[in-house]
Amino acid sequence: MRDDHEELLARNPALLSRCFWHLARKYGETAEGPAPGLPIFLVGAGLLFHRDTVDKVHRMNFDSRFLKVVAERPDLLGGLQSRVEGAFGASLVALQVGVASELLQRDGGSGFPTFRALGGADLPVALREPSSSGEMIAAAKRLGAWFALEPFEVIQRQLVIEF
Repeated sequence: MRDDHEELLARNPALLSRCFWHLARKYGETAEGPAPGLPIFLVGAGLLFHRDTVDKVHRMNFDSRFLKVVAERPDLLGGLQSRVEGAFGASLVALQVGVASELLQRDGGSGFPTFRALGGADLPVALREPSSSGEMIAAAKRLGAWFALEPFEVIQRQLVIEF
């Protein structure tokens, strides 16, 4: 078995596509229509691929904000820039899988592309999360709500990340 076996499993594009669907769906609900842009998914992957961040975020309230996470656990920001950059490839693959499987719809326009969650109130039964990924899904939903509550520039400052 490889040393990075668990990390490879966590970076599974199908799992990340499911997380992105929940993130996009909650973002759309909270923002009342608009779809999240590409940078939101990139930052989301950097946060979702960090176990301590998922452990903290998945139990928080939907109306909380990133500032609460930063105030309570500033250590979670350590290495976030490199985690976002390291998750870039996996994020793009997961978005491609999401679009190809019709979980997500890519919208064009000026600036970064946006991705909208397709379908009903939940994923098809075959794609719903097993209990082992429930924390990542819950964290993705909260991230979607939080991203919709603040302009992305504010989130960038709070998380100390650059694009």
